Amino acid sequence: MIRLDSISKQNGHQIVFIEASAALNKGEKIGLVGPNGAGKTTLFRLITGQDQPDEGQVSVDRGVTVGYFSQDVGDMRGRSAVAEVMDGAGPVSAVAAELAGLEAAMADPDRAAEMDEIVERYGEVQGRFEELGGYALDGRAREVLAGLSFSQETMDGDVGALSGGWKMRVALARILLMRPDVMLLDEP
Repeated sequence: MIRLDSISKQNGHQIVFIEASAALNKGEKIGLVGPNGAGKTTLFRLITGQDQPDEGQVSVDRGVTVGYFSQDVGDMRGRSAVAEVMDGAGPVSAVAAELAGLEAAMADPDRAAEMDEIVERYGEVQGRFEELGGYALDGRAREVLAGLSFSQETMDGDVGALSGGWKMRVALARILLMRPDVMLLDEP
């Protein structure tokens, strides 16, 4: 599934890896433990493609989805926990965004001349959304959040009002909803 072949990486003057190789196969569970600065986050960034090795190659098999839980959950505010979780659902969230855009276009009287094309595209996108389980997305997001001890009120409230620990749970719920083949948990 994931292979690191003779990778080398240097951050500034600090050498992080020299010709390191490893493989993660389907069904394996691996814990990566080490002191701060040992390269755990750098390794995850290489696997997710956020960074590139100086030498060697990192390869992830085609079709393998990787969920990455970062130490930094970012600024979450102005949206509900459910909306934030659903936004991380992988391809289905992009399809949902396109559906919303097409719905707005259908309601726009200035685009009446394009209506046939918009409606045709809406039908195609709606079919894809259904294939990806989009109509069950809200329920699945709520189920994952409930499993992480969120109340209904907290699920529907502004994520910005939550503590850092609860925001971390929202970030974890995003990954769990995505149902990735590989989960990289960086100091959860």
